[in-house]
Amino acid sequence: MLPLDSKTLIYRDYASWKLENHDILKQFQDNDSLIYERLEPVYAVVEHIYDSVCSEDNLDEDLEHIFEIGFNYLNRRFNVIRIYYETLFNSNCEDFNEYTEMVYYLIYLADLKEDLESHGYDPDMEELDYLETTIENMIMERRRDFLYIKDLLNNKLQLVFDKIDYEYVNIIDIYVEIAENLGIFLYEDDEVILGEDV
Repeated sequence: MLPLDSKTLIYRDYASWKLENHDILKQFQDNDSLIYERLEPVYAVVEHIYDSVCSEDNLDEDLEHIFEIGFNYLNRRFNVIRIYYETLFNSNCEDFNEYTEMVYYLIYLADLKEDLESHGYDPDMEELDYLETTIENMIMERRRDFLYIKDLLNNKLQLVFDKIDYEYVNIIDIYVEIAENLGIFLYEDDEVILGEDV
């Protein structure tokens, strides 16, 4: 048996990750969860590249890099999502769905903090920490201050962006563009052709 190199290992790790998280991902997808919607561009690109690896011997180095970044992102974020889903909501998709927008905001904040840090900014800003704590407390206490949180998020983020003169490009937007370049169109509406049987 040949030794596995690091490239082969990451694809095996992804296959294991997919098996481990299949049921939850499917539940989120079937329930039109915002969480699934947020992760879908990265998941679709990673899945597409994984399928290419399974059917081809060679893979472009750029695609390998895109796969690695995407899979690492999915793994990090999904670990946090699972903690919320399984611990705070006892794996109850219906209860979880009521607060998915709030969990979505927490994921967005985690993405933003990582991006700030990668661009040389200190991610531990008072505004961002306050937002995270407020949202986490609201979820744990099952409060329904959804509009308040949405307004608070917009106001605090505006303060942060104004303070550091920063334009945030989200990893999700990057993967939407990568998906389109790979011929994966995530947001196409189903077209109805008149005169055809439906």
